[in-house]
Amino acid sequence: MSRISRSAILALCAFTALACHSLLPPVASAADRQIVSGPYSLSVRGGSENNSAALGFDGRVDYLTRMVNLHLLGTFEMLEPNRGLGAIDQQRYGAALALSHTFPAKANIYGGTAFVNQMGENFGHAYLGGKLKVADFALLTAAYGFGFGNVKQISKASSSFGAEAVDWLEAGFVLANAQGWKLNAYYTLTDPGDLNVSGVAGEISYPIHDDLTLGVKGNADLNPDTGYWRNWNLFGFLTVAMGNQKGTPIDVALEKNNPLKLPVVLNKNVQQAAAGGLVVSPASATGDGTCGSVPQPNNSAKFTVTGGTPPYSWSKPTNNIGFLYGLTDQPTVVWWSCESQEGTGIITVTDSEGRTGTATVTIIYQPNAPVRE
Repeated sequence: MSRISRSAILALCAFTALACHSLLPPVASAADRQIVSGPYSLSVRGGSENNSAALGFDGRVDYLTRMVNLHLLGTFEMLEPNRGLGAIDQQRYGAALALSHTFPAKANIYGGTAFVNQMGENFGHAYLGGKLKVADFALLTAAYGFGFGNVKQISKASSSFGAEAVDWLEAGFVLANAQGWKLNAYYTLTDPGDLNVSGVAGEISYPIHDDLTLGVKGNADLNPDTGYWRNWNLFGFLTVAMGNQKGTPIDVALEKNNPLKLPVVLNKNVQQAAAGGLVVSPASATGDGTCGSVPQPNNSAKFTVTGGTPPYSWSKPTNNIGFLYGLTDQPTVVWWSCESQEGTGIITVTDSEGRTGTATVTIIYQPNAPVRE
């Protein structure tokens, strides 16, 4: 999962060089081209997503008003089976919603939220960003995203992974000349303040007709933490825009360039991380199923996890064998057998990096046993 093909890197370099040449400031006599930008657009793209060949479709709507602009995105990807990300699940889909405001010919600010379903799990985030026009052909842009949820354990295709939507930072520039050539280039930082995974992202495109754009885009992590997959993708795309919204290339970029962003998901092999990982003590406990005003030694047990990286998350016992009493995100948790059926269950604890530990709980029901207050 961690290797980017040499041909993909060479393709990105070639397109970037072409863009730098094409995106020089236009001469004064060049008339700004008016290109169709929506409000509706459809894209088809082909390439690779984390070492799996992929074919994707994107639908987008942009409603523009003087005060607030509404942006909507739906995306669907089919992944090559038995390789890369597609070895876990053969489809990836998501949706995004963003609101923005444009200060004409000066700046744009936006905020949004999105989810993506990959490897059979949902991941979400929210984000804020902005663009500043610094020249007739150039914008500066930056955004920050906040990942939602805890680490999710994924066991498929004979592999076990921990996956999490994480925070991210993006900063860069957009160049657009009068005839429609456009280059986006960004520095990215995944999980800032923790893993600090640096990366790059970019896009080059050209409207071959006023309503039809051809381009290439991609991104790649540069220094992933040991044990984490290196996220990368590279796609060629064709986009058709439909509607009566038109503008110069730089004005369209100011209003509509990338306000819709999907979550950034980090994946780690849980089996590798678990070596010397979580230890739960005691390893097992027994309760008699009786109750009182609070848990007692005869009907409860206190479990403590050591190792790993907090915060922790304790799951309820399998087979409904008792329940967890009090907080379930601390290193220590109390299991209470009160009013539960006889049998044996498993309690699982997971740390922030996907490591897991387990303990066994058993209820031997003694309804007439004395209750100690």
